[in-house]
Amino acid sequence: MAADMRLRVEESLARERRLVERTLEAEEKLEDTLRTEHELRQQIEKYATFHRAVERSGAWRLIQTLRRLLGREW
Repeated sequence: MAADMRLRVEESLARERRLVERTLEAEEKLEDTLRTEHELRQQIEKYATFHRAVERSGAWRLIQTLRRLLGREW
């Protein structure tokens, strides 16, 4: 009986260690994913800001006006 109980405790500890390892790996992957998402959101915001600046620029509006006169708009 003591050997059976010892075996159960060892198996329980092994399962607990595996669970802790998996949890730590999942947390690391989540941190990496969140960091990547944040970087992508920052890039998108930079591109959106640039796009708005281009659309609001006088040169862009002039080009678009000329293109409309020629029958071709971008």
